[in-house]
Amino acid sequence: MAGVGFSSYGRPRSGMGVDAADYDQDGWVDLFVANVDQEMYALYHNNKDETFTDVAVPSGIGAATRLMSGWGLKFFDYDNDGDLDLILCNGHPDDKIDGRVTGVKYLEPMLLFRNTPAGLRNVSAQSGPIFSKPLAARGLALGDFNNDGAVDLLISVNDGAPVLLKNNAGAQNNWLGINLIGKKSNPDAIGARVTYQSDNWKRSRTKVGGGSYLSSHDPRMVLGLGARRKIDSLEVKWPLPSGDTQRFTELPVNRYITVTEGETKWR
Repeated sequence: MAGVGFSSYGRPRSGMGVDAADYDQDGWVDLFVANVDQEMYALYHNNKDETFTDVAVPSGIGAATRLMSGWGLKFFDYDNDGDLDLILCNGHPDDKIDGRVTGVKYLEPMLLFRNTPAGLRNVSAQSGPIFSKPLAARGLALGDFNNDGAVDLLISVNDGAPVLLKNNAGAQNNWLGINLIGKKSNPDAIGARVTYQSDNWKRSRTKVGGGSYLSSHDPRMVLGLGARRKIDSLEVKWPLPSGDTQRFTELPVNRYITVTEGETKWR
């Protein structure tokens, strides 16, 4: 009844990777599901009434993924401009598919969609040579391994060496990294809503658990600022059973801080 059990054509699909995020900043969490074997991926937009609409076709994601098989995926702000982008790792499960089905390959390229005022735009061709290299990609883990604020990627490859990708785009903009520690709520603060503001510009993020196929990520959140040089306020609404809201000011940029539930000062 929610509209997420079937495709827009009324067919069930072979979902693998899944993530949740408010990618269009309307205050409601949306869903993305990658499917396997000639089933275009699904971008479920939240209708704000406990139902969702699959907008993969009008967004262009449907056509780009029609013949692919998706596994690892994640919403993340790769360029730290404050808007959530989307990374997809792909690879068919059948290593003999090339000789049986026209147009379908075992090894498939990754895809990167940048969040723009006109919607999610495929920028894979402009994002580095790795995006033109077909892989039997499976899991995808995000983490800032060198602590420069630009979230990096680690991709597991079926019967192959993993691929570690250093992010060169995120460090060109300002950011704040936060590590949330729950006390009354769950220790990882899953479900916390983080809202940050610079002048009249505001963004929100919800901390989710997991995301991607068989993968776990760096627990820290990186909040992109673009060219903005300050954060006027940071608000954390902790998940239940607490549900408390804390507000912080006089925040640094371009570094990581820890915010602990119930403590009035970050560290």
